[in-house]
Amino acid sequence: MKNLVPAILAAALCLCAFNSCLAEGSNLHVHSHAHNDYEHEHPLTDALDNRFYSVEADIWLVDGEVLVAHNKGDWKGSLKDLYLDPLKKRVEDKGSIHGDDNPFYLWVDIKDGGDELRSTLTNLLNQYSMLTRFTDEEIKEGPVTVVLTGDARAKEALVKEYADRPFCRDSNGYSPNDPPGDNKWRWYALRWWSYMDWEGNEDISSEEKATLKKIVDDIHEKGRKVRFYATPETQKYWTVALEVGIDHINTDDLERLNEFLEEKSK
Repeated sequence: MKNLVPAILAAALCLCAFNSCLAEGSNLHVHSHAHNDYEHEHPLTDALDNRFYSVEADIWLVDGEVLVAHNKGDWKGSLKDLYLDPLKKRVEDKGSIHGDDNPFYLWVDIKDGGDELRSTLTNLLNQYSMLTRFTDEEIKEGPVTVVLTGDARAKEALVKEYADRPFCRDSNGYSPNDPPGDNKWRWYALRWWSYMDWEGNEDISSEEKATLKKIVDDIHEKGRKVRFYATPETQKYWTVALEVGIDHINTDDLERLNEFLEEKSK
């Protein structure tokens, strides 16, 4: 019986931490991430109206301009017009994106990893003082943090090329043997089906939940954060994501996740 006490206490502490998180109300929305945000009728605006704190934009370089689209040629607009300028205006008006001092994340998914895009993107982002700045020694937090994702060679080169930079990067692969986090590599963006089999319709098995939590806990212990993509679009999945501490909940259904988080906050 004595051997069970530490396990029971640990479980109780986890439950208390989760209930404490739920009690924060609107803070639950800090876990919301709009996958391929530019595909919505009103890019960025729809996400902000649904109280999202993270959006994703895929980028290409076309005639010297950084454009947004999933597929080359299907342009939605420029990164500057769709995201950077509107976010700058929000910060000027509210002090932060939602006026609550919580950080906002702009994930930039690099589809074109050429040298010219890297320099053009960096020069563009350097024009915005609202962005978090990174050096190897320190982080100067801003209202908006850019996370580079997508092309592995390009994002890894970018964080090495610039000693003072307006972005960090993620990794799209995870291993328990990965080194601790640093000011270059701050996030993981992992494909759900590469790590888990649960489809989010029935209750998750205790074994799979333990596996998921072990991955998330290890990432946090390394000093990084994580989001999964291609995840189930179900309330059961969203509930588990909150319980195990996934930092960003990936969705294409902005309204449903907003409603779910609001209901969980009551």
